[in-house]
Amino acid sequence: MKGYHEIQLASPAVRELRSLHACDPTAAAFVLDWLEYVSTDLESGALRTLDKEAGLLKAEMGDFDALCWIRPEAMSLVVLTVSRRRHPA
Repeated sequence: MKGYHEIQLASPAVRELRSLHACDPTAAAFVLDWLEYVSTDLESGALRTLDKEAGLLKAEMGDFDALCWIRPEAMSLVVLTVSRRRHPA
């Protein structure tokens, strides 16, 4: 779906982004900028569908993942969680 979609952040995502911003403001800005970019074209291939019926999507951006829920009727993308991807040692 092309066109701008409103981005909504669920409280767990807000908490994670606040925590990230406290220790790495550049990374927090990167995540928010990336989510803003992807919200302009949800069919760009940047989001991976986890459950089409439920509208759950996974976004992978750099070292971060975001679990998202699309609400097509409201033209919104709800970011449920944001987490830093763990790399094996």
